[in-house]
Amino acid sequence: MGSMIFMRRYANLFLLMVFSLSACSTQQAEEPANPPLRIEFAQWWGDYTLLVAEEKGMFEKYDVEVEPVYYEIFSKTYPDLASGQLDGALIAVGDTININRTSPMKVVAVYDNGGNDAVIVGPEINSVQDLKGKTIGLQIGSQYELTVVKMLQSAGMSLGDVTIVGINPENALSALKSGQVQAASTWEPYSSEALSSGYKIIYPQEQFYLFPDLIVFDASVVEERPADVRAFLQAWFEAVDYRLKNEDETRAIAAKYLHLDIEDVLADDTLKILTLGDNRRLFDLQEANSIYSITKITTDYLISIGVLAQLTDPLVLLDPSYLP
Repeated sequence: MGSMIFMRRYANLFLLMVFSLSACSTQQAEEPANPPLRIEFAQWWGDYTLLVAEEKGMFEKYDVEVEPVYYEIFSKTYPDLASGQLDGALIAVGDTININRTSPMKVVAVYDNGGNDAVIVGPEINSVQDLKGKTIGLQIGSQYELTVVKMLQSAGMSLGDVTIVGINPENALSALKSGQVQAASTWEPYSSEALSSGYKIIYPQEQFYLFPDLIVFDASVVEERPADVRAFLQAWFEAVDYRLKNEDETRAIAAKYLHLDIEDVLADDTLKILTLGDNRRLFDLQEANSIYSITKITTDYLISIGVLAQLTDPLVLLDPSYLP
């Protein structure tokens, strides 16, 4: 009889342990996973690394879920990032500084050198001096004003010698065609579209790179999900290595996501896609052209035009600790 009681107690204890383990497993299974990182991209050759990483399963490989979010009008990214509708974005240094005024951001990598920002004009304009008294379209209050300022300075002119109106770079060609402006600041692929329509680049005559593009996250996302940010960057730089060896496939992947013919996805030969090694150099404070010095140059300019009231501390904004 005692043996039977012992066996029953043992059986009850066993069942209790099984039930407890089962309940624990169910509780763990019900814990919500992190939502996908919502990351902006635009029609820009440098941004397509994001699409390569997604298409080739590299984010999945590093156990982070990512949702690429396409913006046809690039500037619409800014309010969505500032308001938390995006977790991260692929934007230039000046845009990041502007957003950081009201919504803290973290720059975790630099993904391309920014390429050539160009000023496009019609056939009747043959020199920078010809723009005196004319209207130039650009993103007002942005770092891109600096391109126009440097252009005018090259001819001994200033912003007071022209009229400035606000236009998005995506609308440069339509603004030129309508006569709204006689010159417009833009970038690829919109500058190539303008060139194919009979317009021309008046400035710059040679390459210069002021506006590197950054991988930027909402600071709260970085604080709450550091492992996901590290995983994102591991996948990103693996995708960089892949795309640099597979340009045609990169174009095909971008065409798929943008719903374009592959012929309409143009490689930008003026744009340098930056590797992990490039990032280690750019985040070296001892380098003359480090991302820290570029951030200070841009901050100083934005203060000079009244967009910023105080300096942005690069050591707070820029954080290379998440690089693989």
